[in-house]
Amino acid sequence: MPLRDPDEFGKEYEFDIPTPEGVVPSNIRMINSSNVKWIGWPRTVSQTPLMFVEFMDGSRYVYLGVTRQRAVAAAYAESSGSYLARYIRPFYQYARLR
Repeated sequence: MPLRDPDEFGKEYEFDIPTPEGVVPSNIRMINSSNVKWIGWPRTVSQTPLMFVEFMDGSRYVYLGVTRQRAVAAAYAESSGSYLARYIRPFYQYARLR
């Protein structure tokens, strides 16, 4: 596993996320997790609420219908991986972006 700078954990960044429908300007929060690298959400309110997740293996997913509030809750949860497994994956459609 690559080493990560512990000073980046918990920081938020602006990041343009490419999707099949185009680039989505987003906010991302770096996560201190063995599985989740970052969680993101669009900077502006989109017609369909979205949440983006990049995992440590480099895979990236978009979850459809996840509100900004739920995405932020996932990003700030004590265990983002557990939050995703319990409150996101069973209830929302998703697509792999890479």
